[in-house]
Amino acid sequence: MNILLAYFSRTGCTETLAQEISKQLQIRGHSIEYEVIKPSVNYSWIREVARDWPRYPSIAASIVSPTWREHHLRTYNQVEEDIQPLTYPNVKNFDCICVGGPKWAQISYPVARYLQIVRGIRNKKIGTFATFGGPPLKTFEVELIEKPLANLINRLGGHVVAHVGISSGYHEASIMPLFRLASRIRFRKPIKEFMMGSEYANTGIAGFCANLEKEVN
Repeated sequence: MNILLAYFSRTGCTETLAQEISKQLQIRGHSIEYEVIKPSVNYSWIREVARDWPRYPSIAASIVSPTWREHHLRTYNQVEEDIQPLTYPNVKNFDCICVGGPKWAQISYPVARYLQIVRGIRNKKIGTFATFGGPPLKTFEVELIEKPLANLINRLGGHVVAHVGISSGYHEASIMPLFRLASRIRFRKPIKEFMMGSEYANTGIAGFCANLEKEVN
């Protein structure tokens, strides 16, 4: 397959995940091209948070209420951010696309803009990947990035056939002590057991590549 790997990475964590996905796909015999998504202007994380903070109460409520979580995921108004011109503004000639970025409130703003402006997504099989700061908490980390990505891509006419999410073990707001505690309480494991190089990460990446091959071939 001829695969486009498009990703945004601010701190390098998602880039590391993208490189490992690329390595595994190339081992399987696939050809990879890259689209590094770059914001037009780099803002501080504080400014980024400020653009989305009114939705944080809804996010908090979605953690404890499945009904509200469904409502939140259905009605969330995704914030976007201008990005630099693309190397591949039309992806129609690729067999499939892999799109990834860090989880912010939900989809990172440059990735959301990329999906809106790139052409050729309709009817494409797409793999999505993400990094998040904490352990793989289903309602706070996993679903709040996997489902919004799938919802947006579905609305644009694409079809998500594979997803993988890995912990970066990093957060710009210095709340990692809370995430480390949550990892010990919820999973009885240190957060490093969900980061790159862990069995969790290796299994997730292998499954991602296998699902991509199965659905596209």
